[in-house]
Amino acid sequence: MLNYFAAGPELIRWELLAIDEGGPYQLTMHHARGVIVEYFETMTEAMTRERELEALLVAARTDGRVAPPTQIFH
Repeated sequence: MLNYFAAGPELIRWELLAIDEGGPYQLTMHHARGVIVEYFETMTEAMTRERELEALLVAARTDGRVAPPTQIFH
């Protein structure tokens, strides 16, 4: 399943995959300047990191201005 969020004018795609049943998990985030790939033992750790990266990318694409809430499309 692919997920998206808006960071300024950019639409950023991310996905979370289980490498094996029950983990580890691979978080991949595609943005205009490249791809971020990270691995986690639990889905909770991966989702926590997704929220951190989303906040960083939104702040970077809005020049630190407060951005409207992001929308996630499934």
